[in-house]
Parts: sequence; structure tokens; C-alpha cells
Amino acid sequence: MKVVRQFLHFLKDYKLSMVMFMTVTTLSVLAESMRPWSLKMILDSVGVNDMNRVYWYLGLLGVSTIGGNIINSLGYFYGDVVKIPLSKQIREVVFKKVLDLDFAYHVDKNTGSLISAFRRGDGAVNSIFDAVFQEIYWTIIYIGVALWFLFQASPSIGMALVGLFAINMSMIFWLIKKNLKTRVVFNKTEDEISGIIADTMINYDTVKFFAAEKREEKRLANKFSEWTRAVWDYANTFRMMDVGVGTVSASGMLLMLWIAVSKLNNGLTIGDIVMISGFVTSLHFQFFHLFSQIRNIAKHTADLEAYFGILDNEVCVKEATRPRKIKKMAGKIEFQKVGFVYPKNNQKVLDDINLVIKSGTKVAFVGRSGTGKTTLVKLLLRFYDPSKGRILIDGVDIKKMTKSNLRSIISVVPQEPVLFNNSIKFNLAYGKEEATMEEILTVAEQANIIDFIDKLPKGWDTMVGERGIKLSGGQKQRLAIARALLTNPKVLIFDEATSNLDSESERMIQTALEEVSKSRTVIIVAHRFSTVRDADNIVVLAGGTIVESGKHQELLAKKGVYEKLWSIQTKGKSKKK
Repeated sequence: MKVVRQFLHFLKDYKLSMVMFMTVTTLSVLAESMRPWSLKMILDSVGVNDMNRVYWYLGLLGVSTIGGNIINSLGYFYGDVVKIPLSKQIREVVFKKVLDLDFAYHVDKNTGSLISAFRRGDGAVNSIFDAVFQEIYWTIIYIGVALWFLFQASPSIGMALVGLFAINMSMIFWLIKKNLKTRVVFNKTEDEISGIIADTMINYDTVKFFAAEKREEKRLANKFSEWTRAVWDYANTFRMMDVGVGTVSASGMLLMLWIAVSKLNNGLTIGDIVMISGFVTSLHFQFFHLFSQIRNIAKHTADLEAYFGILDNEVCVKEATRPRKIKKMAGKIEFQKVGFVYPKNNQKVLDDINLVIKSGTKVAFVGRSGTGKTTLVKLLLRFYDPSKGRILIDGVDIKKMTKSNLRSIISVVPQEPVLFNNSIKFNLAYGKEEATMEEILTVAEQANIIDFIDKLPKGWDTMVGERGIKLSGGQKQRLAIARALLTNPKVLIFDEATSNLDSESERMIQTALEEVSKSRTVIIVAHRFSTVRDADNIVVLAGGTIVESGKHQELLAKKGVYEKLWSIQTKGKSKKK
């Protein structure tokens, strides 16, 4: 199985620790399995009145019991020596993979399902390790030792145990196959439940705006109907296992005891009967334990497949094999015959975009919704790669740059900033962790956010809440602007950066942006045309192509698309007045 190979691939980094762990575990099993044999030897020695041997075997029993307990604890310790760093390593690898995956993956993903996959997957790593290397390995060694002693006492009893083991294993794997199928269905419904809960919590304000609490409760209740059926199907497979394995095991143990008793004084001693009874009684529970652990492996394998399945997602936007760096950054951007089709639905968004943005200039992308303005920005950031054509910065194809290097020279202020559930200072300094307080204060002042922060009881240490819910839209926007300015990028992108600001704040921000934009290339994605009047070049998009470009007055004079859109906005304002 692929999931087993992946699991073993991670384990190979812990070879020495695994050798120590398996050695100690083997010694622990041997000490445990010596007890029934020691009891046999004590009774047989009593039968022949050999007290020296009695005391000897009593001492051996004491050593195997006390020493076995100590060695067993040591085995669990060495198991943790492997398991703890193994769990950490796997979580870090999967987390890194999620961060490396393309923008398209994160657009399509369900956050609740992804969190469930992480939670169950991490639990599965620990459970499978315990089941395979601590429990099943221990049980198999114990059964092997028991077989050796039972064959020594009576080959027929040994053969009965072999037959019982074969029947039980066949039944276990047949039942577990059914269990695994129902587990997959259960996981799917569980993920959907988690998805609904996470979606509702993330959009808590929207639920409140529309008084939709009952609707969300009903949505969850409807999904719970499907979940309940899946849970019952899954749970009933466990009952089938309990009855099936329990009945076969009990019958087999009784058969072995009957054979042993029938041979008393006919080749078997009282000591043999005690030893056989000890092994048989223990084996009854060992079979159940073996079955339980195999069942756990099957259950957690489904969880691990979903967890490791994250690693199977392909990164479509590839890193350059021989990356280049721009030696002297100026900020000139070129779109050369760029076209883009969304791979998911084969929808064409851009076609034959040819555009040169000179360094140090301010360019605006305008047009109706869905014309490709934001897609151009996503292509520039390499969230996607163009379906055709190429994009260059200072003459370097961005595909030949590392994604981290490319994004380090570009800062973006999105239309809807999303903040971490942390302090204002943490969020503002996120793009430049080593920023000094002086640098932070400078950009905060440029973004007109200082007065707001100074009035807060905890100032810079104020927590903003999940996704910044404790701040207003304008406050989040200004914080995002300051965050973008802090990295001192050569290219600044504003996606409706002032859309959530009041008129006075917008005017102050526009003044600040004029100042910080002088030595940078600035791209503005705008619906509100008043924010782009002073742009050096206004690029008008329609149907995924550039239909007009020029300065504000030039475009108005053309009486084209821009002039029509401008008229609609200005007339709307006149009516409001």
C-alpha cells in the first residue's frame, strides 16, 4: 500500500532508535512469556520434592515479572523517542506542503475538512505506530513463544493454535475490509460536518446580519442525518468483529484445554496443564488484542490516506530550476501576449495582453467586474502561470525567479484584508519580522492609523480577533496599507485599497500614497474611478483584452468604454447629491 510506503519512508530517519526500541520490546515479550513456563517448572519440581529447583524457578519467576515490567516501561520510552519526533516531522512536512500548494488549491479547499485531516492524521500516525510496533509486534512474538512451548508439550495443541490463528486472521481481514469501507464514508460525512461548522464560524457576522441562526442549525441538522447513518454502519462492523472473533477464539481455547486435560497422566503433567492453561488463557486476550490493533490500523489507515493525500497534490506553479535574481531592481513590468484560461473550468479570462509598465509609474486597471483585472495581478504574483505568453520584471521572466524572491519585491493591499488572530503590531510587521519600532511608526503614520492605535487600552498589543473581526473595515484597510509599505517594495499593488475608508481618511491615504509611490511602480486595480484620475496610464479591460489605455482626460475624449463607465459613476454621484 502506498500509505505504508510513505509511513516507512518517514521512519527510515530513525533507524538506530527503532533498533533499540525493537530490541527492548523483544526482551519485554520474552520476560512476559516465561511466566507460564516458570509456573510449570515450579509445580513439576514440587511434584518430585526438589526444593532447590523450586526456589530457583521462583526466583526466575520473580526476575521475569519485575524485570519484565521495567523492560516494558523502557520499551514504551524508546517508542516515544521515535514517535514524538516522527509525529513532529510529518506534521511539519504536510504543513509545508499546504503552504507550498498553489493559490488554486487554497481557493477550492474546505478549511474545516483540511483541519479535520490534520487532526485525524496526526492521531493516526501515533496510533498506527503504537499498534504496529508496540502492540502487534509484541503479540506476534508472544504467540510465537507460546507456540514453541505448546508444541513441546503437545504437538496436537500446537497445531490447534496454528489453526485457530489462521481462522482468526482470515476472519479479521474480511471483517476489517468491510469496516474500512464504512470508515471512508464516515470520514467524508465527518469532514462535511466540520466544514459546515467552520464555514459558519468564519462567516459568523454574515449569519448575524441575516438572522440566519436557525437556517445554519437546520443545515447542520440535515447533514447530521447522513452522518448518523454513516456512524451506525461503521459502528455495526465493530459489533460483527466482536461477536465473530470472540466466538471463534473462545471455541479454540476450549478445544486446546480439552486436549490438554484429556492427556493428563498420558504424557502431560500437572505443570504442563498449568502452563498450557496460562498460555491459552493469555492467548484468548491476545487474539482480541491483535484483532483490536489490526482494526485500529485499518481505521487509522483511512485517516492517514487523507493526511498523506495532501502530499500527493501537485504544485502546478513550478519553481525555477536555475533561478535568477534581478541585480538592480527598477520596477519595469512587461506583459507579452499574455493569455490565461482557468484550468478548473477551462474558462478563458485573458487573451493577448500586451502592456509595458515603466518603472516608477502609476498604472490603473479598470473595467467591469470579471474582465480580468485581478487575474493580471495574480499572474504577476505567480499565483497562476499564464496559459500563453510571459511576464517580465526588469527584463527577467518571472518564471525564472523563485516565487519567494518575486513576492518579496511586490507588496499587495487587497480589497478585503484578512488578519491573523494576533496583535496589531504582529499583523503590521508580518511582512518584515525584524522591523524596528521606528519603521513601524513611520508606515503607520503614512497609513493614518497612529491616532486609532494610541486610543486603544492596549495600544499595539491589542488583539484584532479572528480574521481581524474586532476592527472596522477601514481600520483593517489602513493596517494592510501600513503592512504593505513596511517591506519597502519596488512594486506596490492596490486592489481597491481605499474602498472601505471614509472620505477624509481616503483623502489622507491618497496623499500618503502619492508620497510613497514616487520611487515605486504602482498598480491600482480600481472600480472607483476617482482613485485613478492621476494615474500615468489607465488600462481599460473588457472581455479579457485591453480595449483602451491612456490618461484620464485622453480616455474621456475618446468617448469609449472608459467614458461610459465614468459617466455612470459620476451620474450616480450627482443623483445621490
